[in-house]
Amino acid sequence: MGNAPVLQSNEVSSKSSHCLFQKSNIDESLLKFWELESIPTIQDLKLSPEEKACEQIYSTEQFRDEKGTYVVPLPFKDDPSLLGDSFVSSRKRFLSLERRLESSEILRKNYNKAMSDLLEKGFIRKCSNQSDTSGFFIPHLCVERPEHVSTPIRIVFDASAKTSSGKSLNDLLHAGPKLYSNLFSVLLRYRLFPYALNGDITKMFLMIKVCEKYLEYQKLIWRFSKNDPLEFYEIVVVVFGIKPSPYLALRTVQQLVKDEAENFPYASKFILDSLYMDDCVTSFPSQDKAVKFYQQVSEMFRSGGFSFTKWSSNSSKVLEAIPPSDQLAEIVSWDKDNLTLKVLGMHWNANSDQFLFRVNQEPGTCTKRGMLSYILSIYDPLGLLAPVVLFVKLLIKELWTLHLDWDAIPPSNIIETWKTFLGQLSLLESLHFPRHINVCEGCTFQLVGFSDASLQAYGATIYSRVLLPNGEIKVELVCAKSKVAPIKVESIPRLELCGLLLLSELMKTVVESYSNRFEISKMYYFTDSTVALCWAHSSPHLYHVFVANRISKIQQNIDISQLYHVNGPDNPADGLSRGLLPEKLVSDSLYISGPPWLCQEEETWPTRSHSDFTLKEVPETKSVTLLGVENYENRVYDMFARCSSWPKLLNVIVFILRFLKLLPINSFITANDLELAETSVVKVLQTKFFLSDIDKIKANLSCSPSLSKLSPFLDDNGVLRVGGRISNNTNLSYSHQHPILLPAKQHLVTLIVDYLHVKNFHTGPHLLLALLRQKYWVLGARSLVRKRFQECNFCFKHSPKFVYPKMADLPSSRVVESKPFLNTACDYLGPISFTLSRLRGQRSQKAWICLFICLATKAIHLEVAFDLSTPSFLNAFKRFLSRRGPIKTILSDNGTNFVGAKNHLNEVFTILESPEYKERFNKEIAELRIVWKFNPPSSPHFGGIFEANVKSFKTHFVKVVGNQILSLDELGTLTVQIEGLLNSRPLCKLTSDPDDTDMLTPNHFLKLTPLTCIPAVDVTDVPLNRLSRFQLIDQMMQSFWKRWSFEYLSSLQVREKWLTSCENIKPGTLVLIRQDNAAPLNWPVGVITEVYPGKDGIVRVASVRTPRGECRRAVSNLCSLPTQ
Repeated sequence: MGNAPVLQSNEVSSKSSHCLFQKSNIDESLLKFWELESIPTIQDLKLSPEEKACEQIYSTEQFRDEKGTYVVPLPFKDDPSLLGDSFVSSRKRFLSLERRLESSEILRKNYNKAMSDLLEKGFIRKCSNQSDTSGFFIPHLCVERPEHVSTPIRIVFDASAKTSSGKSLNDLLHAGPKLYSNLFSVLLRYRLFPYALNGDITKMFLMIKVCEKYLEYQKLIWRFSKNDPLEFYEIVVVVFGIKPSPYLALRTVQQLVKDEAENFPYASKFILDSLYMDDCVTSFPSQDKAVKFYQQVSEMFRSGGFSFTKWSSNSSKVLEAIPPSDQLAEIVSWDKDNLTLKVLGMHWNANSDQFLFRVNQEPGTCTKRGMLSYILSIYDPLGLLAPVVLFVKLLIKELWTLHLDWDAIPPSNIIETWKTFLGQLSLLESLHFPRHINVCEGCTFQLVGFSDASLQAYGATIYSRVLLPNGEIKVELVCAKSKVAPIKVESIPRLELCGLLLLSELMKTVVESYSNRFEISKMYYFTDSTVALCWAHSSPHLYHVFVANRISKIQQNIDISQLYHVNGPDNPADGLSRGLLPEKLVSDSLYISGPPWLCQEEETWPTRSHSDFTLKEVPETKSVTLLGVENYENRVYDMFARCSSWPKLLNVIVFILRFLKLLPINSFITANDLELAETSVVKVLQTKFFLSDIDKIKANLSCSPSLSKLSPFLDDNGVLRVGGRISNNTNLSYSHQHPILLPAKQHLVTLIVDYLHVKNFHTGPHLLLALLRQKYWVLGARSLVRKRFQECNFCFKHSPKFVYPKMADLPSSRVVESKPFLNTACDYLGPISFTLSRLRGQRSQKAWICLFICLATKAIHLEVAFDLSTPSFLNAFKRFLSRRGPIKTILSDNGTNFVGAKNHLNEVFTILESPEYKERFNKEIAELRIVWKFNPPSSPHFGGIFEANVKSFKTHFVKVVGNQILSLDELGTLTVQIEGLLNSRPLCKLTSDPDDTDMLTPNHFLKLTPLTCIPAVDVTDVPLNRLSRFQLIDQMMQSFWKRWSFEYLSSLQVREKWLTSCENIKPGTLVLIRQDNAAPLNWPVGVITEVYPGKDGIVRVASVRTPRGECRRAVSNLCSLPTQ
């Protein structure tokens, strides 16, 4: 629906039309079909948070009026004030509807009658305030139903119409929980007992009122004649079209049953399970109980303002107890011998008490779309025609595998099959299924299920087996379901297992539907697959995931001890795995009535249990891989691994050997004792790692390839040594010719390397490797030696390696347009010697230059401070502030830059750290609302912008002054001249264009900005001859800032160094702290206590705890020790 543009007429007024197009939606029909095909599950209702909120609103605000009628709220989930204006759009919709009504006199008459009926019955009423357009006006339209004589039109309300805010009434309302009963279960219970009873709640929605405070959101526009003025009406009841209407109606019925349970106990016990929306469909074992149910239900609902009518039954006695006015008057066909009604969409002959089927006689097109549309027209929620439906589904699957479009013509063989199917379809109308499945009082009720599968599909069917009191056994088809096999080919046993799972789920739903109405004595399950039977009786963990998951679900759903094997010819589910043409289904007594032996005693059934079969090989069995590991424990080696140094380990071994009386006890340890201890340790180590090679050498066999190149042998002490190729060199010692063979990357070998490294004055890796190989041959020694050298803390402190974090982005104060010096950096430089005058005998004095620099424009301001007292600095700061202010933030070093040269600036540091300075200065800046920020100590790169200008000042000053001592007047003059020079520097590189003589400097921003000014309008693009004088100044200033944005900021894009990211330092890390005036070996060691990541998550500053206290340092001044 929407505005349809029309050609403009010659008249001034315009018109708009609203058109409603209704199109058959195959997707929606397909969704309903799959819902019917799926197996509905009965489970406890678990409400979502939104549904709980809706339930809370209903429970709190619903009530019954003095007549017993229920009054319910509209469950808003959002504030109703979010609704915009709905009157304008609703008025347009009504005028469009009115033009349609004026085009048909019959339609206008029927619509007026319908609206009059709503008025007379009090469902709508005129609004008291006819000028109030607030709230929500619901557009309405009509749906024509010429087949209904009494109600040829139905008024539809559109609460989903958008308002001016883009929100509709339905957008702001809760939908509420889905409370309607399961159609599948309602029909199953309808078939249970011999006496059927059907009724209908007349206008269920309209019998429920809406709270007065919500009626402003249920307004509508109407007039009975085009000549009448537009009138506003309120809908005082629940209407279809509002999102929570189904919930409100069913929830109110539940509330009624709960409120009246004590007065009508019999009806309240069964009514909720018998209702599907406003239809009551149920059955009873006796006529008296059916009459009792009718009487109590009628009275119960009458007490709540509802009216139960359109009652029908297959019992004349029950109908006699119902007044003719409450009996069903509208029927499909009326014949004493053929009374056919529609019950929940199914055709039911009340006289014969049988379900019938009516099929579409129009020939469908032989395309994928046509077949699907045709199959959707077969309404069979219980699956009684499942084999025929499966036949069409398999045809559609075949078209799917051919990758045909929805409207493409299929091959000729499929066309012929489709024509055959259509030619036989009318035979289904001769197929009748009893509604009643023979359950009665005093009988024994059993359920029997069968499953089967093929490469095409799999299915399951359930039969009722009733042992009547007279000893007769009757069997009826209860329900059936089939599913098409996946396009990806699965094995037959897998599909048989899927069929068995389908049977278990179907049986579970049937049992849950019947359990509260009649006791089921026993359930039987049959399959003709021995593999599936074996799987189902086994533990799931023995099989692969696909099989294991389905076995687990089957065992949860059914009692597996009642699962048996049946022969293929006796399996009625065979048609559910292959599909049947209508002609074959009509004559298939095995499917319709079940196997004949079901009517016999159980002992005579031709079935077998799983214990009667022995499978040589069960498919899908999970293979088990066992790994046996020999645990070789060497407690002596584990003890060695606890020692931290090689000499200590040898001393421990000496005392162990003395304890074992393998060495004599002396007052001191001798060289022979250490030699024997070393031999013992080496043999333990070699036994652990070279045991197989030692055994091979003892047996005169070749050892492993990794050692064969070294020609190893065992010496007289049983130590494995390198044979090598230099044994003829008599100038070398025996240990050098045949070094002891040791494994790589072992703790004891590391101790030896560390011992030689420390003993030889922390020698480098090349000499250390040479020293090691004079006695030991370590596999992979070169990498081990290099690693231990790099991990030596003492060697590392001699030449530490620093890691620099990636250069951070510039702060906003550097790249955001702002008044000059609004964000300022400050630094000291000096001292500079000067005299008060040029007279002879004048002693020189010290002065300092206080440098202030704008962070945005790089403009500088210089002030001379004549001493380092607090008042002197504050005076310099006030002079700067008076000429360049106001100021928002000041950035400076943290003070350690003043102690860089101790012989010059100890006084500065003393002043800055004094309590007097801090108290007075902090008070001053607090009164001026200035924020002072400090860079980390010893981190000049944090203040690069002012450090560079300090260097520039010193360069010009030294070149001009040299070693001269200036007078005070000369110093002040030169300082201001250098300030002007530095403020005239270009902010960015000049172009090579000879005509481009203009350059952007800090002075451009200083000379045109007053201390305070009102915001100016952008006049950069206004011609000069149209500007006033003050606007000309604004344009010049704006042009400078525009160039600053385009030229200067672009030059700041590139990072010149520190380009890559490194791993962030973490608390607890042991670090060296760089000291500029100390050798690396004297640098203190500290522990990181806290880190301060920037906006990009990179840590550039950290707090470090040292023996002298805690300090804050830049990460570039910290070096992690290699032992981390």
